[in-house]
Amino acid sequence: MRVTLEQSGGFAGLMITKTIDTQNLSPSEAKELEEMVQSANFFQLISVVEAFPQPDRFGYVLTVEMEGRTHSIEMSETNMPESVRSVVKWVQARSR
Repeated sequence: MRVTLEQSGGFAGLMITKTIDTQNLSPSEAKELEEMVQSANFFQLISVVEAFPQPDRFGYVLTVEMEGRTHSIEMSETNMPESVRSVVKWVQARSR
């Protein structure tokens, strides 16, 4: 499984891309990430468009490639589902 997180916006408007491939993780970390993605029902989620965009907020695109399937969702820091927030934080923490 490969998880790619694209973060844009903020004060500087920078684009940051982080990718984690479970083949490069320990078996326990790989299992943890896979379980988070599955418990979030990620492949059933849709993008959440911000009704009233706020300046200097972060926007995200999260893409998961797993078992021949690829799915991406767009969201902002203010409308990110909690189940996805844990995946985003996990990727950010391990790709520094």
